[in-house]
Amino acid sequence: MKAWIGKQDSNLWTGLFLMILSGAVIREAVDLDVGTPSNPGSGFMFFGVSCVLGLLALHQCIKTLSSKERQTESTPERIHWGRIISVILITILYILCLQPVGYLMCTFLLLSFLFQVLQRGHWVSRMIGAALTSFLTYVAFAKMLQLNLPKGLITFF
Repeated sequence: MKAWIGKQDSNLWTGLFLMILSGAVIREAVDLDVGTPSNPGSGFMFFGVSCVLGLLALHQCIKTLSSKERQTESTPERIHWGRIISVILITILYILCLQPVGYLMCTFLLLSFLFQVLQRGHWVSRMIGAALTSFLTYVAFAKMLQLNLPKGLITFF
């Protein structure tokens, strides 16, 4: 049983926690009225995101339980406190700058930072990925769903 201590144990518990959390949010979203894709209700977005979260968490649990590779006590995974603290700080900065700087610029900068922190590599592909993700989410939410996102410094969209 000690072979389960380590990464597998944390992956399993995280997956279970996220499945429970997504179930609770789905329940609340149904209470808010989900609506339909052509006429979404106030709980539509919460419902969709929570379903995706629940499915991903279920996949993580199944993958963890069916894994042949067992982590031992002698090889614990190192916690990168610097990365954790920097992600928390950059997220707080994103929240504070979102209104004055705008959604597109803040999201691009946040994603660029997160892509670089989470996995270092070729910076051009990371910038292209951050730009595409920022632009596509802007188009999806501001143009297609007609939500008011902060314009900030970029006013021509």
